[in-house]
Amino acid sequence: MKRRELLLGAMGAPWLGASPVQAQGTASWPTRPVKIVHGFGPGGPVDLLARLVAAQFADSFGQQAVVEGKPGAGGTIGANFVAKAEPDGYTLFLMASGHAAAPGLYASLPFDAASDFTMISMIARSPFAIVAATDAPFKTVQELMQQAKATPGKLNYGSGGQGTGMHLTAVLLQARSGITLTHVPYRGGGALNTAVIGGEVPFMFTSLAGMTPLIEAGRLRPLAVTSKDRYPGLPEVPTVAETVLPGFDVSAWYALAGPKGLPIGIVARLNQMVRATLARPEIIETLRVQAAEPWSTTPQEAQAFLTRDVAHWTRVIREEKISAPS
Repeated sequence: MKRRELLLGAMGAPWLGASPVQAQGTASWPTRPVKIVHGFGPGGPVDLLARLVAAQFADSFGQQAVVEGKPGAGGTIGANFVAKAEPDGYTLFLMASGHAAAPGLYASLPFDAASDFTMISMIARSPFAIVAATDAPFKTVQELMQQAKATPGKLNYGSGGQGTGMHLTAVLLQARSGITLTHVPYRGGGALNTAVIGGEVPFMFTSLAGMTPLIEAGRLRPLAVTSKDRYPGLPEVPTVAETVLPGFDVSAWYALAGPKGLPIGIVARLNQMVRATLARPEIIETLRVQAAEPWSTTPQEAQAFLTRDVAHWTRVIREEKISAPS
């Protein structure tokens, strides 16, 4: 099969309308180091995933990739940098699920969260979890919901901060189930874990990353995960969907993207790299340590997912009148 046929087959029919100019120079790309930008500080899950992707560049393309975090404003500073970058393949974006919430949280943004980015592939997803103190008065998520319904607004919960994925998951659960909880935001997961263990709040909506040691030590009790399917790392923990709210499905996600107009040839080569990377057993294990599962897609699937997720969270945030983090 000819090279052009292979490329079009990899990218799919929706890309057939791209102009020949967009494809120029893609065969020789990259001829210098590539920058992978994200909107958060060092050491977190987004930074770790960005570095995981960057480590593949030398073997795949013969060039290095460097990771650059641009933290602030809920990740939108990094997103804006990429949206305004030249679409030449030398500036990429490690996008996280909070990106989809930004249009709802902020009155205005200097970019369009969906249409100003070229999606390359989803990379991973990780469920949130409802986790309680071991001495909390409820031992299951069903008991928690019963108490919440019996005492509207009296039951406090913690999250990693206003407008975070943890908080928005709790907001969506309340909106769909008709319960009312009181939100107590904390600055980051460490402070949140300490607050629940110490009894400041009886339970939390949280990321599963880093939670396993605390759960195995008996210091915290997981009540449910928020994804459609059970999390393989905690197979005995039920989902919200199977216990109290059918159809409920929320996970944190991560993706690789570039600016709008990224040439289709570069997108195809990067997508192939992501797919090969996520199939490797050692990469799968690295992700699972972070409570994440590999999730590779076509560019079209990723673009469609982003468009839907932006619309979904914009609607939820505005209907529930959630304010941006201060």
